[in-house]
Amino acid sequence: MSLIGGRSSSTNRVLLAYLIVLLVYGCAVGVNREFLAWSTIRLQLVQATFIGLIAIGETFAVLIGQIDLSVPWTITLSAILSTNLAAMGGNQWIAFLVVIAVGVTVGLVNTIGVFVLRVHSLIWTLSVNLLLQGIALVYINAVAPTTHVPAAAQFLALGNVGFMPMAFIVWMIFGGFAILALRVLPFGRSIYAIGNRPTAALLSGVPVGRIHAIVFMSSALGSAFVGLLLSGYSSQAYLGMGTDYLLPPIAAVIIGGTRLAGGEGGYVGSIAGALTVVLLEAVLVALNISEGAQQMVFGAILLFLAFLFLKRGR
Repeated sequence: MSLIGGRSSSTNRVLLAYLIVLLVYGCAVGVNREFLAWSTIRLQLVQATFIGLIAIGETFAVLIGQIDLSVPWTITLSAILSTNLAAMGGNQWIAFLVVIAVGVTVGLVNTIGVFVLRVHSLIWTLSVNLLLQGIALVYINAVAPTTHVPAAAQFLALGNVGFMPMAFIVWMIFGGFAILALRVLPFGRSIYAIGNRPTAALLSGVPVGRIHAIVFMSSALGSAFVGLLLSGYSSQAYLGMGTDYLLPPIAAVIIGGTRLAGGEGGYVGSIAGALTVVLLEAVLVALNISEGAQQMVFGAILLFLAFLFLKRGR
């Protein structure tokens, strides 16, 4: 595929992703006119923020042909540890230091397993997710989660700047950095090089190990930060709070047009993917479909979209 052809294909995928957002939103309005109200739109934007922030690292990972399935319990462990230790220390900013510590640690562990030990990322990160679950359960048996959530986390999750939700502004800031990193910085060129030709990238002097570390730490830091935001959003931290965030961020990346084999796509499409996932879930809830049926319909739609993008990629 030529460079021009590759760019054209990527652009078409992004345009299709945003067309899907508009179509799903149109369906949502058709089901319930409340989706035209700013209060409802605001709620959807906040919900999409959680998925969109996780999707930053997930997009990076998929672009190099990897995946991160340690997200759910990175979220949960980060939320519980950050709120508990901040409450014990009497300083809310301890929570943000804990988020960084958890994110860096999980990211380095994933890097060691995937890049150094050469274990497939799906197997390794899923195993790390189980390990984190065990750590969280052991910690909970010793120290119960606190209901004291840092005020800064509550503001970031529930606050407003003018009429815009603060959470959405945070997402757009980090999303802007992600887009800039992929399009302008050497980091982005290295990611696409690894995704397209891993061996050639290594022989060309691309710091493959360093890029893997940055990618997995970005993913873990995003998940850990979302854990703190979710604790602010729900005013508590609890076991299993990250369970619902295993597949939606990956679905957002796929819907956004990033090729699962790596090397093609970007975060601009993932933003549309995150909005689509949240709107789809909202539409299914508005239709009063049972939870089991929601999962079936949602899964079928995602499979169709994945098949659609795979066909376009070929």
